[in-house]
Amino acid sequence: MLSFFTANWLGIVLATVAAMIIGSIWYAKPVFGTMWQKEVGLKDSDMKSGFAKGMIIMLVMAFVSAFVLKRFIVIAAPDSYFQAIKVALWIWLGFVVTYAVGGGVFEKRSPKLMALNLGNQLVTLVVMAAIVYAIN
Repeated sequence: MLSFFTANWLGIVLATVAAMIIGSIWYAKPVFGTMWQKEVGLKDSDMKSGFAKGMIIMLVMAFVSAFVLKRFIVIAAPDSYFQAIKVALWIWLGFVVTYAVGGGVFEKRSPKLMALNLGNQLVTLVVMAAIVYAIN
């Protein structure tokens, strides 16, 4: 049985931190930040408003993702990093991609924006899976 209290919190916390670091790098101006900002139509001045609140919300969401990913990996019982990463890939394809593209089409998001965000989510889930698998 999966118990909330027997989860390995160190792996979940480290995966959460990794997700925040990946997002910070991915959306930094020298990487994809300028492209992302253009695609969502935000100016530099818009970015400052609500930044702290957004980061807190992203921290909570990263923690929830790490916790749930750990649950999926426990259920799948992979016997290698590769198998754990495959769990993350299937979650990404089956849930993240389908919801992002489905919603993005109706919200009139550009394919470039969807690909940019999906790339971040793919890298994040793969790294998180490796971390929660390694720290059992």
